[in-house]
Amino acid sequence: MNSKNEDKFIKYEIHEAVKLYLNEKFLRCVKKVNPNVDSKSIVDRATRKPIEQVLMALDDLDEHNLEQIEQFVDTHLHEPGIEIIRAELTDWVEEPRFLKNIQSEELRHFCTALNRVWLDLYKKLDMSKLEHECVTSHLPMRYPFIVPGGRFIEIYYWDTYWTIEGLLVCGMIDTVRQMIENFIFFIKKFGFIPNGSRIYYLNRSQPPYFAQMVMRYYDHCMNCDQLSPEAKQQIESFVLTDAYKCILIEYRYWTRQKSVEILIDKRTKRKFKFSRYTVSTNMPRPESYFEDMHTASECKTEAERKKMYCDITAAAESGYDFSSRWFKDPMNMSTIQTTDLIPVDLNSVLYKNELILSTLSELNGDDLKAKLFKRLAIKRRYAINKLLWSKENYCWSDYNLKTGRLTDHFYASNLAPLWFEMRPPSGVRVSDIIAKHRGVFDGYDGGVPVSLLKTTQQWDFNNVWAPNQHSYIMMLLKHDPRMALKLARKFFNTVFYGWKRSGMIFEKYDVHVPGERGAGGEYDVQTGFGWTNGVIFSLIQIFKDELLQPTTI
Repeated sequence: MNSKNEDKFIKYEIHEAVKLYLNEKFLRCVKKVNPNVDSKSIVDRATRKPIEQVLMALDDLDEHNLEQIEQFVDTHLHEPGIEIIRAELTDWVEEPRFLKNIQSEELRHFCTALNRVWLDLYKKLDMSKLEHECVTSHLPMRYPFIVPGGRFIEIYYWDTYWTIEGLLVCGMIDTVRQMIENFIFFIKKFGFIPNGSRIYYLNRSQPPYFAQMVMRYYDHCMNCDQLSPEAKQQIESFVLTDAYKCILIEYRYWTRQKSVEILIDKRTKRKFKFSRYTVSTNMPRPESYFEDMHTASECKTEAERKKMYCDITAAAESGYDFSSRWFKDPMNMSTIQTTDLIPVDLNSVLYKNELILSTLSELNGDDLKAKLFKRLAIKRRYAINKLLWSKENYCWSDYNLKTGRLTDHFYASNLAPLWFEMRPPSGVRVSDIIAKHRGVFDGYDGGVPVSLLKTTQQWDFNNVWAPNQHSYIMMLLKHDPRMALKLARKFFNTVFYGWKRSGMIFEKYDVHVPGERGAGGEYDVQTGFGWTNGVIFSLIQIFKDELLQPTTI
């Protein structure tokens, strides 16, 4: 099948699958069979029958006849995830090379156990499990992929950055290349990378870390003594052509389709286009349909309800789903206002991406583009420091478009510009910012909490998340290495103690009790876990046996 025909086929398959998986009658009916079922499992079920037959049967279905609904489910739907199977890793080895630098037998044992988790998380899409003209909500994929774990049986966008960190430590360059190629496939087909590899994620993305994934892969390969000059040349060619073009496409998506112009200097009337999380939808998220319906139940008008669904889905796009960060009233999710906020971390990521585009343009010999993206980065840095810097809190904050004010509370994202090596406003020293917030770094046994507000949301106190820990530690390595080591030990101990007690790696942890799983949110704590594995491998590579020492320095 040539590329044009393949595109038509993929579009047709998606078009037909959308009719089922975004169908509200379908969501309501399947839920009635088991009211306690995870909403996501409803839309993760491939069809047993051709889609045309399924849709006709759905149309004829009496929503109030439970026996009829049960028969529909048994006849027309597979169990969740039947088409996603374990794949064989071709570049996995039982004892990666970095282990030779580890002296502790206890740490080596932990590393080999953690390395084996990749075998369980590596999946592929097997459409041979389905009959002709049957559909799945899973998007077509070029290559197998690493999933986070637990209920998350598909690839997720921003998770993959930290997963890649771990794969590179384990020497799995080919697997990393496959992950990047899968995202290139998405960008070429959809113009962006969806939140995850499901049809119901096609109305949103996630924080745009693709450029950083590519650069991490490129830098690692160029410094890898196991690769031949020819292999390095091929990788460089790939990065500077296919990958570079897709970084550009994604950059335009975020700066053109998800931006809003704001006056940042009244005296000079200077404006800047900031990016934000925003989506176009008029319905609840299919994978959390009933949860969203409940959240929007107090809306008085259809316009309020639609705005609520947009704000909920936009918060999911941020990756921080959910957090009081997005709420007008921190304790009340029904006050969510995501699309009214300019997120400091999103614009900091785009600053980093502009610098990466400048570097890649220079490597391509395009000095004009290199200078252009350098200027764009400088302009964004100026705008972020002008609009999002809080003198009172001595950090950056999200900006509310409706009120014209910065948000008050502390969140991990408040220091995101430092994660991407952005200089603070003139006269402000990075060391002073770190000193001002030392209590956040040093005040808890399990790591740095994602916020200081105790709510029922999973991206709030008292949860500790791997990506935040990694971002803080890598930043502190440049400015306060002793604190970086201390924080690395805290988070390592949290994961290590949890593994020793349960044999499992969690997606989030408790800030007070090392090893204790986190809590809150729409679903139970999941195990696996892709980005936690990746961050721990990265810390082991950097700090080695020092991680096993006490956290007091």
